[in-house]
Amino acid sequence: KADILQGRKILEMKKIYLLALMCLGITQLKAQDGVVFKVKYLPNHNYQTAVNISIKANATLSGDSALIAKLNSQGITQPINATVSLGLNGSMKTGAQGADNTFPLDMDYKVTNMDVKANDKQIPIPPKISEKDFKVMGHITQDGQIKIDSAEGKKMNDSTEKKMKQMMDMVQKQVKFPDKALKPGDTFTQGAPINIPMSANNNAQVTGSVVYKLVSISGGKAYFDMVPTFSMDLKIKNTTVNVTGTGTGKMVYSVKDSFPLSKEGTFNMKIKVNSPKFNVEGTAVVTSDYTCTIN
Repeated sequence: KADILQGRKILEMKKIYLLALMCLGITQLKAQDGVVFKVKYLPNHNYQTAVNISIKANATLSGDSALIAKLNSQGITQPINATVSLGLNGSMKTGAQGADNTFPLDMDYKVTNMDVKANDKQIPIPPKISEKDFKVMGHITQDGQIKIDSAEGKKMNDSTEKKMKQMMDMVQKQVKFPDKALKPGDTFTQGAPINIPMSANNNAQVTGSVVYKLVSISGGKAYFDMVPTFSMDLKIKNTTVNVTGTGTGKMVYSVKDSFPLSKEGTFNMKIKVNSPKFNVEGTAVVTSDYTCTIN
């Protein structure tokens, strides 16, 4: 009888051990499979966003003595220490999905704060900048892209539509995840040259990339580290502007909503401006904070 009981105990232990191995195998399989991430807008959702940007710059101006003398008379001496803070709030509301798998989109953005100082001297900002909302109406296409139909209640002409499309392409490329599944420790790089229209005859050539590293997944959220690099070249008549930099940041992504919930980062830049009358060399530290509430 004792031998029978002992045999049963051994059999039960083997079952528990086998079950544990099976659970471990399933857990490892899930870890190996990882998660496929996408950024997409969903119908009947409201995306409330807030963006805050702070810039601290240190620059030295050389060249035009009359310009330097005028700045000195206004209390702005060399080197020039400038600070800029900018706040932007907005909402993107999507409607019901139609039979063609498209759905409407209303966008409303407003500058909530703008403050500029040079050597602690306040620089006046036109009040109209923060008095008016920028409203856009459009729809989400079958392939999940934003298509702008009108701005400020007016249908856009071909030129305006082209510029808005370029801006929307930039917004939608904020994070483009790879098609493969990611697991903690995996990295991917996103980046491509971009032309930003500045005026009728001038574009800013921008090259940037961001290395994303998936740190962890918990509570329906994915946590990423970011390492961005950036360069911009702009030429307006005889003036050229060159900006380069790199930094660090973090991003939190909602698995349920397929959308980033927050981003924060610090960017260190070098700035050069060359023109026939004056030259500028400087550095700047840019900090940014983005949050999105989805319901």
